[in-house]
Amino acid sequence: MVSFFGFGIEKSAGHKPLAPGHLVTARVVRSDPDGAATLQIGKREVAATVNQPMKNGALVRMRVTEVDKSHIALRQLTFADHPVGRYLVALRNLGRQGPFQHLVTLFGTALPKGASAALQLKDKLQNFVTQIAVKPGKSGAEDVRRMVRQSGLMHENTLLHGGEGGEEDIKGLSMKLALAAKKEESLSRAVKALIDGIEKLQVVNRATGEASGRFLIPLPIYVDEKLSFGQLLIDRGEEGKSGSEGGDRVMRMAMHVNLTKIGELRADLSLFKGAVTGTISVTSQEAELCLAHDLEELTRSLAEKGFSVRRMGVQRVDRAVLANTSLVDDLVDGMDGLHVAI
Repeated sequence: MVSFFGFGIEKSAGHKPLAPGHLVTARVVRSDPDGAATLQIGKREVAATVNQPMKNGALVRMRVTEVDKSHIALRQLTFADHPVGRYLVALRNLGRQGPFQHLVTLFGTALPKGASAALQLKDKLQNFVTQIAVKPGKSGAEDVRRMVRQSGLMHENTLLHGGEGGEEDIKGLSMKLALAAKKEESLSRAVKALIDGIEKLQVVNRATGEASGRFLIPLPIYVDEKLSFGQLLIDRGEEGKSGSEGGDRVMRMAMHVNLTKIGELRADLSLFKGAVTGTISVTSQEAELCLAHDLEELTRSLAEKGFSVRRMGVQRVDRAVLANTSLVDDLVDGMDGLHVAI
């Protein structure tokens, strides 16, 4: 249970009053062992008392349970007991690398010479991932679309529509490798964990895609000769539910990666009628200055592709904020059907 003072029943300028049943998303600015905490809700920071420790920088979802003139009480929410929630918990535990983190183990596993079939498929999968990985400064929108299509998350969709599948995406190649590597215990564990993670993400994307048009994609990214993995969240908007044509709507994209020279980076972009707005969050002054210089080139590049940049900026945030952030939380933020009160 969380209680805080102020922010109460009467509406202050620019702020909506909270009422029982409302959902609140808050960032933990500070939490002390004695129960005192500071939460950021929207642009406001409020003093709070909590009945259990919270991790600084964590993003928490709460439901308002009680409101009076002196305080507001909230109960923290979890999706652990929801039918889809167990998959969400598993994905959050995989971190920002998502199910693709198992590729790191898989590619680093040595195989005996006698396992030629498994070795060939492993090399083929590694080359395939390297080819579809996004390359900053070189990849365009079509490369990102190709990466999404070949991430493995479209595997069942391909089969349902009469496609051959099997060699056209990461999941198909992984399933072939799982069959060939049955006797190689370490490799078999890694490839099965990869397939299992992709399938969990498929279940989650089906649920959130139908409800809100949101999809989470593991993002392979090739930076400074090194392959790493991040997260890409695509939000088609409430009017962009699966199978819906809809009219004009705001399309949103969020990307969270760790780059060699810049460090952790989160980019939040919105597109409406060809106009782009965005904010890039970094954790150091050096990264802030570097990206601020590159924004002019990004603006020119978008203009050449027919987009207009309405607003694009870089902000510096505390390291703890990005370190404790996962786009899994953004995937379900504000969706009643994926929250269960504890």
